[in-house]
Amino acid sequence: MSAAACNGVPGASEVEILKAVRYPGGLRSLVLMAALLPLAALTLLAMLLRDLWRDPWSFFSSRPRRTDLADLPPELAGIQPVGFDTEPGVRLTGWTFGPRPSRPLLLFLHGFPECWYSWRDQLAHLKDRYEVVALDMRGYNKSSKPAGIASYGLDKLTADVAAVVAALGRDRVTLVAHDWGGAIAWAVAGRYPAMVERLAVLAAPHWLLYLRNITAEQAARSYYFLWFLLPVLPELLLLHTDAAFLEALWLGAGKNEFSPRRRGACTPQDVEIYKAALQEPGSVTAALNYYRATLLTEAGLLQPHPEVVAALRRRLDIPVLVVWGKHDHALCLSNNIDIDQVAPRVRLHVLPDASHWVQADAPERLNAILDEWLADNPVSPAEAVGPAAAAGAEPGQQGNGSGLQQRGAAAAAAAVAAAAKSAGEAAAEVAAGVTARAAEVAAAAQVKAAEVAAAAQVKAAEVAEVAQATAAELVAAAQTEAVEVAAAAQAAVETVEAGVRSRAKKQQPAAPASE
Repeated sequence: MSAAACNGVPGASEVEILKAVRYPGGLRSLVLMAALLPLAALTLLAMLLRDLWRDPWSFFSSRPRRTDLADLPPELAGIQPVGFDTEPGVRLTGWTFGPRPSRPLLLFLHGFPECWYSWRDQLAHLKDRYEVVALDMRGYNKSSKPAGIASYGLDKLTADVAAVVAALGRDRVTLVAHDWGGAIAWAVAGRYPAMVERLAVLAAPHWLLYLRNITAEQAARSYYFLWFLLPVLPELLLLHTDAAFLEALWLGAGKNEFSPRRRGACTPQDVEIYKAALQEPGSVTAALNYYRATLLTEAGLLQPHPEVVAALRRRLDIPVLVVWGKHDHALCLSNNIDIDQVAPRVRLHVLPDASHWVQADAPERLNAILDEWLADNPVSPAEAVGPAAAAGAEPGQQGNGSGLQQRGAAAAAAAVAAAAKSAGEAAAEVAAGVTARAAEVAAAAQVKAAEVAAAAQVKAAEVAEVAQATAAELVAAAQTEAVEVAAAAQAAVETVEAGVRSRAKKQQPAAPASE
């Protein structure tokens, strides 16, 4: 599907609060990155040297892997890979249970450092009611890995999604996306508003809201961006010792803050699939190029496509679902401040026991949230009758025209009620998030003020002590100087008096001699 076919929706408008966001950042961002890169390089190099020292014999090891359909869990039985040509020389792999042209299309976009398999629970849950397709994004797993950082800019990544939708013979799609997939999905919805009818995003901020809402805490959590901007070293970090990083990530529940929180969220067999995908030749560099292209664009070294800039500033007048883990190690909840200005029909869910890896930590809860949201925002009459009924009947067997009209009316009523409910819930949750953040900021400010006051008191005491000592030294010096001056004056007076007496004696006449 061409950009011309999807852009230019009548009535599309810019988000007022995003007009003031400077994108790209240009020289300011470039100077900041240049200042911090040496420190980032030193810390990453120190980590790699530590790992090399611990196990030098295994550091450069890598075990060959081959995964095929036999390695997949039984709930994915029947899934098959399909290729999509998105531009000359670029072919993406999608995973699907087959075409279902009478059902709505759900397209799943994964994040870093994952692949299509991260959606396994959602694919199995939704396959009977929708046509589900999970992509291996550009550069990942078996998908093409074009050379050059510029090949991974948002213009290329968003165009890939539109091309896949067109290759599936569709002109409308519901996007379900996580992490980097979510960042791309926000831009896809803005660039192709006539194509995206619903948007569900997990743990992924809208890029301009990220820039607008960024805090010191979020900047600290995003430190690894600078690591990934470096050459070679981040590739070593991800691949050394047979991609041990992925084992630490997916099997580190309870041990690593960057891992899923739920024990058993991933099995060793799951990790093997992720390792096989990341160890495909060129996959790691391609995955890191997502970060590099974004940072170089922000620094003004790569020029963003005008359609992407316009897309990121466009208001999204479609149903939007945002799901966040309360314990997300990478992204603060404050990224969602004013999200209702970007997407007025947003519904926000914060999962109290989930990390950044929402699908792994809370698969059943996520499935229930998706079921409710999809049913509340139907794009076909079949969705309004509920998951069980939709799964049990083919579209051609779901009643006569009258029944469809009744269900259509019910769907419309449900959609109106859901929109009101969604707006209320989103406003309440965003307000709660803002209130909580304000309380955190106020508490931090109070603590900081107390620290500054205490420091000021200590400093004042030190200054007073120094001033007192200095004054005493000056007084003593003055007294010494005064004594010395007085002694010198006294000596001068005595010298003058002695000179006067001597001269007077010389001038006195001699006494006459006696007879």
